[in-house]
Amino acid sequence: MIDHISLQNFKASRDVDVRLAPLTVLAGLNSSGKSSILQAIALLRQTYGIDDQPAGLVLGGDLVHLGHGRDLLSEGAEGDGDLIIFNFTEDAVSYRWTCSSVADAGELTFRESPPQCPTFLTMPDFQYLQADRVTPATLYPQTPQVARSVGFLGPRGEYTADYLANNFDKTLPETRAATLSNSRLDPTLLSLVSPTARLLDQVAGWLQHLSPGSRLNAQRVEGTDEVFLQFNYVGHTRAPRSNQYRPTNVGFGLTYSLPILVACLAARPGALLLLENPEAHLHPQGQAALGELLAFAASDGVQLIVETHSDHLLNGIRLAVKRARLTCENVALHFFTRQVETGESRIQTPSMLPDGRLSNWPEGFFDQWDKSLDALLE
Repeated sequence: MIDHISLQNFKASRDVDVRLAPLTVLAGLNSSGKSSILQAIALLRQTYGIDDQPAGLVLGGDLVHLGHGRDLLSEGAEGDGDLIIFNFTEDAVSYRWTCSSVADAGELTFRESPPQCPTFLTMPDFQYLQADRVTPATLYPQTPQVARSVGFLGPRGEYTADYLANNFDKTLPETRAATLSNSRLDPTLLSLVSPTARLLDQVAGWLQHLSPGSRLNAQRVEGTDEVFLQFNYVGHTRAPRSNQYRPTNVGFGLTYSLPILVACLAARPGALLLLENPEAHLHPQGQAALGELLAFAASDGVQLIVETHSDHLLNGIRLAVKRARLTCENVALHFFTRQVETGESRIQTPSMLPDGRLSNWPEGFFDQWDKSLDALLE
């Protein structure tokens, strides 16, 4: 597991150090440096995915396209000037990379790199799901063989339908089973749409927090390189399967959240998931349920680093801690701000307590509801 990340002169992270946990939540205003944490990991992974002894950082690849050296160097960088520095700690072992930022270069030569590659850069159980994810469509691409062999869903989740078509009957641990704890869902309906521990049934179970009664089916189209995804609805008085609906004819959030649900449900212990804005396009009920699912996956040995703007998702995590589904020590919260004068990221780190409460609430940390309510009551 990655324990710490320290970034120097990398984008807004002029000098940033964060502790990571099984479940790490990155929050804050836009352009405050949250994505830089995820991008640093993705940047190193795509570099080592091309060459196991790379000469430098590859800025454009399958995971991220970060431009050129000038785009990575912090504005007003101090200390080593043009030197970008990554320090990672994995299972108490430290790793360090340094490279100079050459303005027009698409690859930055290492001045220093570790003699041995850390596990998180080569482990097959890895997902990086970006905020710009797959949207409703009639057909989705089949997965290239290299990605299929490791279960990679694609940075936009574009291979999720194909993964479901090939792994629909994968048995999941009971600890990640769909739950009713944070909603008013009908338990009878849940048993109809999610009768087994199979992946497809459990995806349907968690979809109930978004659209009650929804189920899905993914099927490869014979003779093509595409997969057909459909949704149907189940009710107490209807047949087990209703008409089949294309993703373009159901709620946008169902398709958009599908890669997140599949990644969290299918990840094996020891996997690493990087998730950007998993709550996007979801109703608050779905956001809270998703926070609970993140906690369940973390309690099963999956490491998740999540960038979010949702207090509902955070509250789902807090409730999971209160209900002892995840210990508070296994959650790390970091609130990012960016100084207007210097453009530099700053981080505050409240602690989560065993009852799900927080040790303190930094100014601007999911407090907009209180501010708006105070303004309404004036």
